[in-house]
Order: sequence, then structure tokens, then C-alpha cells
Amino acid sequence: MKICLVVSWAVLFLVTGAASSEAAAAARSRAAPQSADDLEQGKKLFEGMCARCHGLGGGGGEGPSLNRPRLTRAGTNDDLREVIREGIPSRGMPRTRRTSDNEMRQLVVYVRSLGRMVPAALAGNAEKGIEIYNRLGCASCHIIKGQGGSLGPELTEIGMLRAADHLREALMDPGSKLPRGVMLVPSRGFAEYLPVRVVTTDGREVRGMRVNEDSFTIQVRDARNRYHSFRKGDLRRLEKEFGTSLMPSYKDRLAGSDADDLVAFLASLGGAR
Repeated sequence: MKICLVVSWAVLFLVTGAASSEAAAAARSRAAPQSADDLEQGKKLFEGMCARCHGLGGGGGEGPSLNRPRLTRAGTNDDLREVIREGIPSRGMPRTRRTSDNEMRQLVVYVRSLGRMVPAALAGNAEKGIEIYNRLGCASCHIIKGQGGSLGPELTEIGMLRAADHLREALMDPGSKLPRGVMLVPSRGFAEYLPVRVVTTDGREVRGMRVNEDSFTIQVRDARNRYHSFRKGDLRRLEKEFGTSLMPSYKDRLAGSDADDLVAFLASLGGAR
């Protein structure tokens, strides 16, 4: 009996000791040493490597805002270092491997400091934005939580992936904010959102979005969500409309505060705010 008790206490000690060690390691990971110089140097690194997508001050843009206390994929500093170093290819974030260990530490310190900043309040009303989204028929092209059409990008988590200013510009001038090589859902890349115009040798014309392309063939999805496959040798013309979008501009279709409300609704998707 004494032997069993000793073994039991030893096992308990090992388990609780291991748990304590893991907790301590996590705490150390979250609390990186920092100084005013670390913050300043980290800011310079961020502005040089990250601000183009995440915005000056981390307010977001083509990439998500970092002015949040919790980053979904970076709960600890070790996680954050991994995200910065390896990138997130499915979200369009590139790898960053040209930093020294100290530079990486400073960059992590600065990014963490952004989470203590209060994000700018949005002017619009998200509840009213839902009504505008429905009134404009956005669901005919976009999916939110499994509901809607698949012609355009899925919007279920768009508020976590894009900043409010970026969303507004995408509504007003869609061609200027086309996604570049990014995936919102694993099975479909944003490369398919390149508009193309195809004219066959017998005069048939199809305009839609490129789904896939190789040296000999191209597949296109038209506005009615129908798929077409062509051999390039059978085409009279193949035009790739870079910088354009099949999505219409809403610059003249959103009156008064409607734009603010619609942006507020889109920004709320994915739990970003």
C-alpha cells in the first residue's frame, strides 16, 4: 500500500509539474522582454515589411487589422513568430525569413503592442447594414455562413480578413481591390476572380471569371454560374481583363449613410469587432 501511495504521489507530482512547466512556458511566450528601443525598432521593421497590407499602426487594409487583443492564429508569441516566419499561404500572407532572432523579437513586441490600441469606431450601423445587403441582392453572388451564391468571394469571415477602409473601397471601386492569389476557402483560390473574355473561332463569345488555365486549355465560369472549357487552339481571342471586376460599383447606388451601414455589417463578419 505504501508503495502504491508513493507511486501515486510521484505520478501526480510529474503531471502537475509538467502542467506548471507548460503554463510557465506559455506565460513566458506571452510576455516577451521589451523596451522603448524594442518598440521603436519593431515599428520600423513593421512599417518596412508589414504595413503595406496591415496598414500603418496595424489598422488593416488588404490584410486584417491587428488592433485586437487576441489574434486568432497567434495566441502566444511563439505562434506569432511562426505566423510571421512561415506566412499563411491560404490567406495570401507571405513568408518573412530575412530577419535575425533579435529583429523577430522586436517585431513581435511591436505587433503585440498594437493589440493594446483601441480600434477606430465605425460610423455605420451593422443591423441596418444587413437590410442594405439584402436589398442590394448581394447574396446572389456571395455566401455568408453557407447561404448565398458562389460567383463572388465568400464573406463569412471577411471582417476578420479585411479592414473597413478596404471593404469600402472594394464597394466603390471593385476593380482596384481585386484579391491577389489569396484563398478564402481551401477549395477555391482567388485566381478564379480574374475576368476573361473568350471568343471562339466560330464566333461564340463568353465572358466570365477564370477558374483554371494551363498552356493548352482555359476554364471559365460565367455570370450565370455555368462552367465552360476551351482549347486555346480553338479560340480567336482570349482577353484577360486585369484590374477589372464583374462586381458593379456601388459608388452611385449607396445614398447617405447606407455605405457606412453596409461596411459596418461586412466588418462585423468573422468576429473582428
